Amino acid sequence: MRVVKVLALLAPVIVLILGLGARWPHDAVWAQLPTPNPLVGPRPLPSAPAQLPAPVSTLIAPPLAPVPSPPTPAAPVTARVFNCSCFGPGASTHWMGQVQAPSYFGARQSALGACLSFNERREPQPALIQQRSSSGQVGSSSGLPLPPGFTSPNAAKAAGQSLPGGLSVSTAGQLQACQTCTCD
Repeated sequence: MRVVKVLALLAPVIVLILGLGARWPHDAVWAQLPTPNPLVGPRPLPSAPAQLPAPVSTLIAPPLAPVPSPPTPAAPVTARVFNCSCFGPGASTHWMGQVQAPSYFGARQSALGACLSFNERREPQPALIQQRSSSGQVGSSSGLPLPPGFTSPNAAKAAGQSLPGGLSVSTAGQLQACQTCTCD
Protein backbone atom coordinates (compact mmCIF):
# COMPACT_ATOMS: atom_id res chain seq x y z
CA MET A 1 0.00 0.00 0.00
CA ARG A 2 2.86 2.31 0.72
CA VAL A 3 4.29 1.84 -2.69
CA VAL A 4 1.00 2.86 -4.30
CA LYS A 5 0.92 6.08 -2.26
CA VAL A 6 4.48 6.97 -3.27
CA LEU A 7 3.70 6.31 -6.95
CA ALA A 8 0.53 8.41 -6.71
CA LEU A 9 2.61 11.31 -5.40
CA LEU A 10 5.32 10.90 -8.04
CA ALA A 11 2.93 10.39 -10.98
CA PRO A 12 2.24 14.15 -11.65
CA VAL A 13 5.94 14.94 -11.54
CA ILE A 14 6.74 12.15 -14.01
CA VAL A 15 3.96 13.24 -16.37
CA LEU A 16 5.24 16.81 -16.31
CA ILE A 17 8.81 15.77 -17.10
CA LEU A 18 7.65 13.59 -20.01
CA GLY A 19 5.40 16.36 -21.34
CA LEU A 20 8.22 18.88 -21.44
CA GLY A 21 10.70 16.42 -22.89
CA ALA A 22 8.36 15.27 -25.68
CA ARG A 23 8.54 18.61 -27.45
CA TRP A 24 11.14 18.44 -30.14
CA PRO A 25 12.81 21.45 -31.79
CA HIS A 26 11.94 20.27 -35.32
CA ASP A 27 8.23 20.56 -34.53
CA ALA A 28 8.48 24.36 -34.19
CA VAL A 29 7.06 26.40 -37.06
CA TRP A 30 9.01 29.45 -38.26
CA ALA A 31 7.12 32.37 -39.71
CA GLN A 32 8.13 33.44 -43.21
CA LEU A 33 8.35 37.14 -44.11
CA PRO A 34 7.96 38.43 -47.65
CA THR A 35 11.11 39.62 -49.36
CA PRO A 36 11.87 43.24 -48.69
CA ASN A 37 11.19 45.77 -51.47
CA PRO A 38 14.54 47.03 -52.78
CA LEU A 39 13.05 50.37 -53.87
CA VAL A 40 11.95 51.39 -50.38
CA GLY A 41 14.70 52.66 -48.15
CA PRO A 42 14.74 52.51 -44.40
CA ARG A 43 12.44 54.85 -42.57
CA PRO A 44 14.05 58.08 -41.40
CA LEU A 45 14.39 58.68 -37.71
CA PRO A 46 11.84 61.05 -36.16
CA SER A 47 12.91 64.68 -36.01
CA ALA A 48 14.11 66.23 -32.77
CA PRO A 49 11.64 68.30 -30.76
CA ALA A 50 11.47 72.02 -31.43
CA GLN A 51 14.05 74.08 -29.61
CA LEU A 52 12.91 75.98 -26.52
CA PRO A 53 13.56 79.71 -26.36
CA ALA A 54 16.77 80.69 -24.64
CA PRO A 55 16.46 81.79 -21.03
CA VAL A 56 16.49 85.52 -20.31
CA SER A 57 20.02 86.69 -20.04
CA THR A 58 21.15 88.89 -17.20
CA LEU A 59 22.23 91.54 -19.67
CA ILE A 60 18.63 92.25 -20.68
CA ALA A 61 17.05 92.04 -17.20
CA PRO A 62 17.10 95.25 -15.14
CA PRO A 63 19.31 95.33 -12.05
CA LEU A 64 17.73 94.64 -8.69
CA ALA A 65 16.80 97.58 -6.52
CA PRO A 66 18.99 98.05 -3.44
CA VAL A 67 17.48 96.95 -0.14
CA PRO A 68 16.92 99.89 2.19
CA SER A 69 18.49 99.74 5.62
CA PRO A 70 16.12 99.18 8.55
CA PRO A 71 14.88 102.34 10.25
CA THR A 72 16.59 103.46 13.41
CA PRO A 73 14.61 102.80 16.59
CA ALA A 74 12.58 105.72 17.86
CA ALA A 75 13.66 107.52 20.98
CA PRO A 76 11.93 106.33 24.16
CA VAL A 77 8.67 108.11 24.83
CA THR A 78 8.93 110.66 27.58
CA ALA A 79 6.07 111.34 29.91
CA ARG A 80 4.07 114.50 29.29
CA VAL A 81 1.51 116.37 31.31
CA PHE A 82 -2.20 115.80 30.62
CA ASN A 83 -5.15 117.81 31.96
CA CYS A 84 -7.79 115.31 33.10
CA SER A 85 -11.20 115.27 34.75
CA CYS A 86 -13.26 112.38 36.13
CA PHE A 87 -17.00 112.11 36.61
CA GLY A 88 -19.73 109.54 37.02
CA PRO A 89 -23.01 108.93 35.21
CA GLY A 90 -25.47 111.75 35.89
CA ALA A 91 -23.07 113.46 38.28
CA SER A 92 -20.84 116.49 38.17
CA THR A 93 -17.06 116.39 38.01
CA HIS A 94 -15.58 114.62 41.06
CA TRP A 95 -11.92 115.30 40.28
CA MET A 96 -9.98 117.59 37.99
CA GLY A 97 -6.22 117.91 37.76
CA GLN A 98 -3.00 117.19 35.91
CA VAL A 99 -1.29 113.81 35.54
CA GLN A 100 2.01 112.87 33.94
CA ALA A 101 1.98 109.83 31.63
CA PRO A 102 3.67 108.64 28.41
CA SER A 103 0.39 108.11 26.49
CA TYR A 104 -3.27 109.07 26.46
CA PHE A 105 -4.41 105.72 27.85
CA GLY A 106 -1.77 105.85 30.56
CA ALA A 107 -3.05 109.32 31.47
CA ARG A 108 -6.62 108.02 31.78
CA GLN A 109 -5.47 105.24 34.11
CA SER A 110 -3.43 107.68 36.19
CA ALA A 111 -6.43 110.04 36.36
CA LEU A 112 -8.66 107.21 37.60
CA GLY A 113 -6.17 106.41 40.38
CA ALA A 114 -5.86 110.10 41.30
CA CYS A 115 -9.66 110.50 41.39
CA LEU A 116 -10.11 107.45 43.64
CA SER A 117 -7.40 108.57 46.06
CA PHE A 118 -8.82 112.12 46.15
CA ASN A 119 -12.34 110.88 46.91
CA GLU A 120 -10.98 108.51 49.57
CA ARG A 121 -9.25 111.34 51.45
CA ARG A 122 -12.00 113.95 51.22
CA GLU A 123 -14.61 114.61 53.88
CA PRO A 124 -17.22 111.84 54.08
CA GLN A 125 -20.79 112.51 53.05
CA PRO A 126 -23.24 113.06 55.90
CA ALA A 127 -24.64 109.80 57.31
CA LEU A 128 -27.94 108.58 55.98
CA ILE A 129 -30.85 109.61 58.15
CA GLN A 130 -32.96 106.61 58.96
CA GLN A 131 -36.68 107.03 59.26
CA ARG A 132 -38.48 105.85 62.33
CA SER A 133 -41.31 103.46 61.64
CA SER A 134 -44.65 103.53 63.41
CA SER A 135 -43.45 100.96 65.95
CA GLY A 136 -40.49 103.13 66.95
CA GLN A 137 -37.81 100.72 65.73
CA VAL A 138 -35.00 102.41 63.80
CA GLY A 139 -34.36 100.96 60.33
CA SER A 140 -37.20 98.49 60.34
CA SER A 141 -39.26 99.18 57.25
CA SER A 142 -41.94 96.57 57.84
CA GLY A 143 -42.90 97.96 61.24
CA LEU A 144 -42.25 94.62 62.96
CA PRO A 145 -39.86 94.59 65.90
CA LEU A 146 -36.59 92.70 65.30
CA PRO A 147 -35.67 89.85 67.70
CA PRO A 148 -32.83 90.51 70.16
CA GLY A 149 -29.35 90.07 68.57
CA PHE A 150 -30.53 90.97 65.07
CA THR A 151 -29.79 94.24 63.33
CA SER A 152 -31.49 96.02 60.49
CA PRO A 153 -30.35 94.97 57.00
CA ASN A 154 -29.61 98.64 56.23
CA ALA A 155 -27.41 99.03 59.31
CA ALA A 156 -24.31 97.77 57.44
CA LYS A 157 -24.77 100.42 54.75
CA ALA A 158 -25.29 103.19 57.28
CA ALA A 159 -22.23 102.17 59.32
CA GLY A 160 -19.99 101.98 56.22
CA GLN A 161 -18.90 98.40 56.96
CA SER A 162 -17.02 96.64 54.21
CA LEU A 163 -18.77 94.20 51.94
CA PRO A 164 -17.34 90.76 50.95
CA GLY A 165 -14.51 91.02 48.42
CA GLY A 166 -12.74 93.95 50.07
CA LEU A 167 -14.95 96.71 48.63
CA SER A 168 -16.63 99.02 51.05
CA VAL A 169 -19.81 100.90 50.32
CA SER A 170 -17.79 104.09 50.02
CA THR A 171 -15.31 102.46 47.59
CA ALA A 172 -18.13 101.28 45.32
CA GLY A 173 -19.53 104.79 45.33
CA GLN A 174 -16.10 106.21 44.58
CA LEU A 175 -15.70 103.86 41.63
CA GLN A 176 -19.03 105.02 40.27
CA ALA A 177 -18.13 108.68 40.84
CA CYS A 178 -14.82 108.22 38.93
CA GLN A 179 -16.21 105.94 36.24
CA THR A 180 -15.32 108.16 33.26
CA CYS A 181 -12.01 110.01 33.01
CA THR A 182 -11.09 112.18 30.05
CA CYS A 183 -7.75 113.80 29.27
CA ASP A 184 -6.55 116.24 26.62
